[in-house]
Amino acid sequence: MVYHFRTYHGDDEEQIVPLWNLCMVRDPTTQEKFRQKILLDENFDPLGSFIAELGKRIIGFSLAIRRRYPLYGIGLEEETGWITVLFVHPDHRRKGVGTELLTRAEAFLQRNGVKQVLISPYTPNYIIPGVDIDAYADGHQFFQTSGYKRMQKVYSMGRSLLDFYPSEELNERCKKLKAQGISITLFESRYTVALLEFLRRDYPGDLFRLALQRLRSSSECDEILLAVKEDEVIGFSHFEGEHFGPFAIAPSFGGRGIGTCLYYHTALHMKEKGRRNLWLAWTTGHAKDFYHKMGLRVLRRHEIMKKVL
Repeated sequence: MVYHFRTYHGDDEEQIVPLWNLCMVRDPTTQEKFRQKILLDENFDPLGSFIAELGKRIIGFSLAIRRRYPLYGIGLEEETGWITVLFVHPDHRRKGVGTELLTRAEAFLQRNGVKQVLISPYTPNYIIPGVDIDAYADGHQFFQTSGYKRMQKVYSMGRSLLDFYPSEELNERCKKLKAQGISITLFESRYTVALLEFLRRDYPGDLFRLALQRLRSSSECDEILLAVKEDEVIGFSHFEGEHFGPFAIAPSFGGRGIGTCLYYHTALHMKEKGRRNLWLAWTTGHAKDFYHKMGLRVLRRHEIMKKVL
């Protein structure tokens, strides 16, 4: 069999999407989602999107990203690139197809000044935060063999909201915060400037970008909750559907139980709006321990991987 490799063409998505769903079983997509998260990403470059073909049939795909436009408060990160997705049809694995797709992706990044490649905490449109070491164990081994090393372990977590009820202890904790002038509230338009200034100062990058986009789409967004002290925003929580996050507390107000109260109010609001479950895409370290105490359990295990070119 002779495989042919090339860059992306405009009509490739019709074959890529079903192949994606065959290979990426835990992370299915649709043509609309593919357009939104891949083709309409401001950093998408067809020269970094590679196709493997057998005849006229697409049997492999990889996507390499480097920033063409700066991320809010972060910049271009000129020396960092990402490989956000790479897959090969099961019938054509271990035949050099994945290696060639990876080699071409790395070469594209290197030509554009990238010195380190990450798999793949890319924002804004990451697919998964790293390699799922359980669902895609073969892929994990492939990247290890190709020179990638573990940079960080991250976890997807979740819980049912059907049995979620705030405890009396929690209610008392929130009352004590309120006595200190700290309250949890649904977003109101009067907090727009304070929220954006908080995120710009303490959490530039994707959190700021997401909040800005949400507020542009609706000035009365009830999927945002805030921790507020007087007129200052000191905490931010967001959900979309059953997806919880992002979530942030001002570092200068850490250790006071504000995060616990903001989480519980958000989870309760989600339940009141008819959500049956709560899940977050990825967390790590002390944040993972926090969510475990909140009743969440690990759903998926990922590794962010890195290679120096």
